[in-house]
Amino acid sequence: MAVIICVSALMNISAASSAPSKEAPTETVVAKDVGQAASQENVAPKVLNYIAIVNGEQVPMGAYVAALRKGLQKRFYHGKIPEEEGKQFRKEIAEELIKRALLVQEAKRRKLSPDEDAVEISVNTFEAKYKENPKWADAREKVLPQVRMRLEDDSLVDILESKVRNIDEPTAEELRVFYEENKDLFTTPARSRVSLILLRVDPSSTSEVWKQASDEAASIVKKINEGKEFSEMARIHSSDKSAPNGGDMGFVHTGMLGENAQKVLDIMEPGDVSAPVVLLEGVSIFRLEEREIPRLNEFEVVKERAGKLYVREKSEQEWLALIEKLRSKAVIEVNDAPWR
Repeated sequence: MAVIICVSALMNISAASSAPSKEAPTETVVAKDVGQAASQENVAPKVLNYIAIVNGEQVPMGAYVAALRKGLQKRFYHGKIPEEEGKQFRKEIAEELIKRALLVQEAKRRKLSPDEDAVEISVNTFEAKYKENPKWADAREKVLPQVRMRLEDDSLVDILESKVRNIDEPTAEELRVFYEENKDLFTTPARSRVSLILLRVDPSSTSEVWKQASDEAASIVKKINEGKEFSEMARIHSSDKSAPNGGDMGFVHTGMLGENAQKVLDIMEPGDVSAPVVLLEGVSIFRLEEREIPRLNEFEVVKERAGKLYVREKSEQEWLALIEKLRSKAVIEVNDAPWR
């Protein structure tokens, strides 16, 4: 359970982040176009102090601003946000807050109680973090109740999710059906055991340097075809970390070595040595040691793993079904000004 709140921001937006209040919306889902309504009546647009009203309870604009700031720091720390991407992100934050409000309401409907001990610890931790701030003394009486309410709601959502996701272990028949319907989950994918000689070239090198590497690789291939051991050539010439092992990379799954390498490996047979292959890292020579086709693991071998996957999948289905049910039955009014 964690809360990140800027004290100065809370003090500045405390009016907007007041406790939820009741207000009866008129439609199941309404996107408020305040500017348009105002222009029709020839009056200045009204600034709404909420991002949504969920079943009559406001989700304050202050809570939206705080969540938006936190999200921006995580996703767009690298710089400027593209306009359309920014709009979509602002809408996603609103949707998350609406979902959270629905879940808190459901937890209360079920008469669940927050973990007061955990909440108290988090409140004390929060206060300890800010008590040295000169503005904290004046802000404390207003901020702490908001922090406590937020933490209690977070706790309610956590407890609700834990209960909803608490799925019974499958019966033997259910587990067998799950295995039969999801055989791809229990299939070992195709893989190949590959050896490599890599003549490393800096990507920024001139075409002449790349040509020299390609010519050297062609010379190595010629020597191997004339009887030199691939492993010996790898130990002498390769820059790859597999060189001490004679170039043996072990088993690799399809696609792990990149598109150009995979195209070459796909047409090779065990024992084949490739012509030089130009990759981003340099010029490579491959030897296909062996190939394993996809293999379905027997039920008894993967039964334990199948049970864990079953519980995880059903748990996720139950949780998403609850969210969809709550959303479908809710009366929601949305202030879409931030992404219009």
